Amino acid sequence: RPPLPDEMPHTSTAVHRKTEVARHLASFRKPAGASAQERLHSYVVSLQRLSAGCEAVSRVFEVFEDHMSIHLIQEQCSGGTIYERILERQYFTEQESAVLIKHMLEAMIPFHENQLFHGSLAPDSFRFLNDSPHAPLKLVDFGIELKAHRWDAVEHVTGGPDLQNPCFPQIFETCKLVFCAPELAPPQQPRKRKDQLAHADLSQALDTAVAWAREPEERSGSRDLLDEEILSDVLNEHADWVEEQRINRDASVDYHKKFEAADIWSIGAIAFLLLCGYPPFFAPSRNAILGRIHRSEVAFDPPFWSKISEEAKSFVTGCLQGSCWDRFSVLEALNHPWIQRLADSSPSGSMFASFMLNLRRFYRTSLIEMYTANTLAVQFRREELQEFLRRCREIDMCGTGFFTASDLKHVLTALGSPHIAEAISSRFLRTFRHPGESYIDYIALLDSIQLRQKRIFEDELWLHFQRVCQSNGRCGPDGESRCLSVSDLGIVFGDPVIVGLLMSEIPDSPGLEEASVCHHLQASLRSHCDARSTSRLDFRSLCSLLLQQLRDFSSPKETSNGDLECRQVGLSFVM
Repeated sequence: RPPLPDEMPHTSTAVHRKTEVARHLASFRKPAGASAQERLHSYVVSLQRLSAGCEAVSRVFEVFEDHMSIHLIQEQCSGGTIYERILERQYFTEQESAVLIKHMLEAMIPFHENQLFHGSLAPDSFRFLNDSPHAPLKLVDFGIELKAHRWDAVEHVTGGPDLQNPCFPQIFETCKLVFCAPELAPPQQPRKRKDQLAHADLSQALDTAVAWAREPEERSGSRDLLDEEILSDVLNEHADWVEEQRINRDASVDYHKKFEAADIWSIGAIAFLLLCGYPPFFAPSRNAILGRIHRSEVAFDPPFWSKISEEAKSFVTGCLQGSCWDRFSVLEALNHPWIQRLADSSPSGSMFASFMLNLRRFYRTSLIEMYTANTLAVQFRREELQEFLRRCREIDMCGTGFFTASDLKHVLTALGSPHIAEAISSRFLRTFRHPGESYIDYIALLDSIQLRQKRIFEDELWLHFQRVCQSNGRCGPDGESRCLSVSDLGIVFGDPVIVGLLMSEIPDSPGLEEASVCHHLQASLRSHCDARSTSRLDFRSLCSLLLQQLRDFSSPKETSNGDLECRQVGLSFVM
């Protein structure tokens, strides 16, 4: 079963053909670098080993991989999320919060004992095993996307991914980002004034979702020097990793503590949520959230915290220290009195009614974010997203970068998608009623949509690329084709399904013909190979080059010598 629109797009349910046993299937894009892939394989092997011996971690049964992705077959945890379990009951105590946090800490013990870390824990990282009232809570997500990005960034000190700005959907979803530790969160960006935004030409701006898909030579040529702070961070990270390989396990404790402390921060943020119904650093916009995270200012606002014990506040404070060196270790957190005695000093009875209202509102916002991103990634083309952005900015008269869920519905209806607007109402707004509004950062939402569209394009192109290569006898001994010879470009561009996929990435323009586009793309690929004295293209490079060229297409015009020239069209969702 493919994921539902309000579920993570890289997950699905797989059923064994013979035994009919259901498993959880999680697929992740592999990093590009050879060393980064070795680290990924080592991490996955460790996951299989530790999940087999820890009841608090979803077991990893099998692992499959192809050239682009790695796929984990995991234990199926069908009991729902923490949000769902709490909101179904309409009754929740501080003692129950302590029990859930204890289970989360126990899940992290085997990771930290083996000097591993998660890095991006959120409430959605955990699921209950089944629908039983006493079903165990298990860790089902292992933070692979963040690790793959960081390993690639460390391996490619120049011309690679930006270590400080990971590009995967979770970093652009405010209801997940809010649990990220400051040492792993992207930096806060200076906010542009509305008058600057009003004069910004959207068609000339940088496309953030595909910016790092460009070839290293092209990227490095666009600026002479790396930002000193970013370069310093990358070099320090690389030096730490080299040092880790050189010295023995005991002497590398400090290196691992930095990242283990990020997990403690996330668990502290989740504990905060489970005590008052809202996360500690939440704000209407992604940039404001990042600012609050990096300032690390925790406030126990009355009246929401007036019934919460001092031990609970002490636990949260110990987890949410700004410096990673000052936070609890996982064992210190487990030995904290609030966890040891399961909040026995807290007031009896359920939380305030405001707790359920706050939690319902936050969960509703997270579902709307994910549902809208998944749906628009499939149903909207690039020019429709540009019109979506234009209408969002019309409604956002103050240039804040965010608006309400009601505004989102209005924009979708105006764009001819009332069915999506109605789905938001029926699935979320009416199901999770709250007197207040849900605020959506439409800038971050659009970045998340673009990242999803890039992943969908890569997956579809990979599927059809394999089909064409297999039918033409261009596969290796394992039945998979990872490279394409320049002499075989005609085979790929002669396939109508691939051509249709490429054309779907280009905004509609009068006079733009498939033959002209294919001719231009093949000429660009040949020029790229000639400049590098190579006759073969790796699929990753092929995909990146095609995405870059397709994003640059507008209506074609002929030069004086009859060659096809394409004017650049870009779209940026960065404020």
